[in-house]
Amino acid sequence: MGTPDDVRIARLSADYEEMKTIRGPLIHWQGNEIPPSEYIVTLRVRSYISPTTTRDEHRLRVILSPHHPFEKPTVMMYEMTPIFHPHVWPDGKVCIGNWDFREGLASFVIKLARIFQFDPQLVDPYSIANYKAADWFYANPTLFPCDQTNLPVPGEQPSHTFVIKQVKPPPNQGGSGGGRFRIR
Repeated sequence: MGTPDDVRIARLSADYEEMKTIRGPLIHWQGNEIPPSEYIVTLRVRSYISPTTTRDEHRLRVILSPHHPFEKPTVMMYEMTPIFHPHVWPDGKVCIGNWDFREGLASFVIKLARIFQFDPQLVDPYSIANYKAADWFYANPTLFPCDQTNLPVPGEQPSHTFVIKQVKPPPNQGGSGGGRFRIR
């Protein structure tokens, strides 16, 4: 059996590989090392930063503790005004509630994006960080979700892959039957 550090490194590596599958136009991230123990994640979804103002891009800092995956990540807004959400403290720290260590990091990031979209299924009335935002949320149920963009599915191939196709040379050029490669 591996040591706790072996388990952590294996999980960080698996999380890193899974995170690659959600990177694209809606979710972008950068890590501090390979495999990362800290990510800066950019979510391109609409969310409220006040009861009357929305923003379409948000940056988060996700920190995986030395006890990852058995201790929940720390998540906070990064260099931006926090969203006005029942699960985001006014200082920008995100209340993530319960943490299931079996959930991969990419799945967790998709859940964060759904929280930022104000998915009503992910608002827990028993775990409120911002009571003003919660009162506003429950008083305005027709506003939510505020963004219904389909998010990537962790583990699927990212949509920005390249296909390499071998192209045979035109018959008048002769040759040994080898071809050139074209990226499309």
